[in-house]
Formats: sequence, structure tokens, C-alpha cells
Amino acid sequence: MSGRLQIDLTALAHNYAVLHRGKPETLAAVVKADAYGLGANKVAETLWGCGCREFFVAQVAEGERLRAKLPAAEIYVLDGVTQHSMASLQKYRLRPVLNSVEQCALWGPSGLPAALQLDSGMARLGLSAEAVMPAIVQYAPKVQMLLSHFACADEVGHAFNATQMHAVMAVFRQLQAQIPDVRLSLSNSAASASGLVPASDVAHLGRPGIGLYGGNPMSSGCAADLGLRPVANLYGQVLQVRELSAGMPVGYGGTYRAPANERIMIVGVGYADGVPRLLSGCGHVFAQGVRCPIRGRVSMDMLHADATAIDVAVGDWVEIMGAHISLDEVAKHAQTIGYEVLTGLGKRLHRVYLNDSDTNIAST
Repeated sequence: MSGRLQIDLTALAHNYAVLHRGKPETLAAVVKADAYGLGANKVAETLWGCGCREFFVAQVAEGERLRAKLPAAEIYVLDGVTQHSMASLQKYRLRPVLNSVEQCALWGPSGLPAALQLDSGMARLGLSAEAVMPAIVQYAPKVQMLLSHFACADEVGHAFNATQMHAVMAVFRQLQAQIPDVRLSLSNSAASASGLVPASDVAHLGRPGIGLYGGNPMSSGCAADLGLRPVANLYGQVLQVRELSAGMPVGYGGTYRAPANERIMIVGVGYADGVPRLLSGCGHVFAQGVRCPIRGRVSMDMLHADATAIDVAVGDWVEIMGAHISLDEVAKHAQTIGYEVLTGLGKRLHRVYLNDSDTNIAST
């Protein structure tokens, strides 16, 4: 084992507190895709201890696994319902998010609670505004919450935010006239962080994802600006230290040649572990207080990094991502977003969960 993913549950709890602003009952948690690769059961159990009572997953199988851990939680399935998933949804007391008139027709006769999704302008899942009330009247699904999703919440002043708010509230008021205690869920991490949905008489449930896990949900700034802490900390172990002479090539393709005598370390993580190959020649690792440039191409099982300025030895651990090399920095160099970096973390990484009583076991 030469790669370790250290998941800071104390930081997770901190981020949840930052986003709910003292009102945990107003904030659910998105734990789909195994809590963005960090372990849905551990993450949800921690958040339950922080007062979170509602969780969103993408698929029924994810809901089944989470139900075994949290028997009293409200668990919503974003994929909705199909003929194939009906029995499991009912058996495990999962609430589908109804995304079409057909799903309303399928679920309505069950008489069981559900949420309803409105497509407010993203052309993703959800009913059109015109279809909502006819579906409610004809099929009578027991809708307890209306969902929609901001497309541009990371840009606070974007005009489309107001357009979506107007569209959602128009439908919500119609639905509220039919179902007085219906709730609204609109805010993702960015909207939760910025307070995009104003306080009103509407019972609103935020449902952040990336912000809980320490990623920056906004289009500018960084997660630390919002008071969010890194949750995922990726470390690699030094497998070998080598001395290079001027002109020596490094790695596949020889894309890097030492301009002078140089020491490099070979670190035992690569793209099979979720370290993006696009970090080749532009990313960094962190060791002994120094940011060390990645040299040459990231390969499947290892990477090379400059070790000239540090006294590193075989067996030492270096940070690939965490407190000093942020998730958002890695994503920027990899020309992607933090969501993809987290969900791409490899299964062979040794996962370690930390809380306040634990000691950091990875030396940086």
C-alpha cells in the first residue's frame, strides 16, 4: 500500500455547520456516488451526529445501503422511480424524486411520500412548469417537497438565478395552494454558501454536496474564503529517491529533462489512484514545508517530483492533495472540477477516517 486517502470527519462536520448557519434542520446532505468517493456510510453517520436528518442519493442501490446505516433518516432518490425500482423503494422506505408525468402516474397509487422535481431551465430531469399541476390533479402523488436546481448559483449576480427563482416560486405557490405544508428544496452548495434563496415564509431545505467535502462551490475565490476546510487528504509514499544528471529524461516520453543536477522522488500513486494525468509537468506535491513540482508524466502507479530542496527518504509520505495542495488547485491543473477529482479517487487507496480524537498518521 503506497497511497492513502485520509478523510477528516471533523472538517466535514465543520463544513456542515458553516453551511447550515446554526439551523441543521434546514440542510440535507448529498451523499450520492458514495459521498463523492469518500464513503457514504461514514459521511452520513457523521452528519447524522451533527443533526442532519435528510439525505439525497442518486440511485436506489445507494439508498438501500444507506438505510442499513441510518434506519430513521429520510432518504431521497434523485433518479425517481421505475417499474423495476418500485418494490425496493417501498421496502427500504426511500422517497423517490418524481421527474416526469410517467413517474407521477407510477408512484401516485402507492400513497407514499415523494418529492417532485421541476425543470426550471436546465433541460435536465424534472417536469415542465405546465405539467406539474395537471400531474398532481390526475395522479395525486403524495408530494411533500418541490425540487429544482440552480444552473449558475456559483455566479451570485448571474441573471439566470433570478429567472429560475421566479419560475420555481410561481409553481411552488400553485403547489402550496393544493398542498399547504409542501416544502421547497433549491439550494446546492453554492446557493447555500451565498444565501441565494432569501429567508421567507417558505420552508426551504438546502442540499449541498461539494461544499460539505471541502470543494469551493463558487466560480471565484477558494473554499477557505467561505470557511470551508479540506476533507479529502491524499498522500503518496516515496518509493525511491534518485539523483539526476543534467539532461537526463524522466518518465514516459522523456517530456522532462533535468536542466541541471537534480534529485527526484518517485511517489507510489498515479492515475489508477485518481491522480489526474493532466498534472503531468504542472502539478505539485507537498513535503517538509515545500511545494515540489511534478516532473514528467504521471503514470498509472507512480509520479516523479522534484526533491532537490528537501531531505526525503524512502517510506516518507507526501501530500498530493489536502491542506497545502487544495482540491480546487488539483482540479484547475487537471482542467476539470473538484467533483470529478473526488469521484475519481481510486478504490485501492487505503482509506483512513479521522476525527478529533485521532492523530494525523500521514507525515507531511
